[in-house]
This record gives sequence, structure tokens and C-alpha cells, in this order.
Amino acid sequence: MNIMNIREARESDLDALLELYLDLHEQCVPEHDERLRNTWTRIIADPDHHLIVCEHGGRIVSSCVCVIIPNLTRGVRPYAFVENVVTRADARGNGYATACLDRAREIAAKSGCYKMMLLTGSHDPKTLDFYRHAGYNSTDKTAFIQWL
Repeated sequence: MNIMNIREARESDLDALLELYLDLHEQCVPEHDERLRNTWTRIIADPDHHLIVCEHGGRIVSSCVCVIIPNLTRGVRPYAFVENVVTRADARGNGYATACLDRAREIAAKSGCYKMMLLTGSHDPKTLDFYRHAGYNSTDKTAFIQWL
């Protein structure tokens, strides 16, 4: 049986999330310094920053971030930005990330968002098909990135 628990991250989840991000693109877990602690405190306290996790078997196996961004257009309706979608390499293909993205969509809808956006650096057809299957398309907008 594949029982999962989808919830928002708690303060005590920091170390598990940092380990999970090693399966995203991080090379190492950052040092537990003041900057990390301050950033984590801001994320947890921000009512528009939703760090969604999927637990299975007592561990966090997948996660995504959904940020609700206030907006002055589209009838003053906000939009949502999804980032850092990740599943542990040994847990992929079980619907965990889909469940996280579904929760992000619920949060965005409840917040009155008119759209959700997601960027990926992946060119892997499996990853792109995953996002299409989750309801995202790559035809409506063109994304540009400027790295700082």
C-alpha cells in the first residue's frame, strides 16, 4: 500500500529538506549558519510561501515550493510560482511529486490565483512529459532567465 502524507513543511523539517535537495541540483548541504537560519525562519513565517512536502514511510520523499504573488492586473488576482520540484531518486515514479503539485494547485485556487507558472532546467523528455501530465504547458508563454 502506498500511503503518503501531503502537508506544509514545519520548522523541524529543515534538515530533511536540505538532504532532499541533494536530489535536485545541490552539491552539498549548506552550513547551518545565521544566513540559513534566517532564511528558513522567513520561509516558514511567510503566509504566501508554501513549502509542500510528501512523507512516505516516515521520511520526506518529495517536495515543491508554491509562492503566491500579489498582482495588480487580471482583476487584482494573484498568480502562483512553483519551484524546486524534487523527489528522492529512489522514490520516483510513485506519484509523490504529482501529489505535491496537486496540493500547490489547491493552494493557488484557494488563494484566487489566475495562473500558475513553473520553470524547469531539465530537457529530459520524461521530466517535460511529467509537467505536461500535471497540467502545465510550454506553449502559452516564453520564459527568459537572467542569472545573477
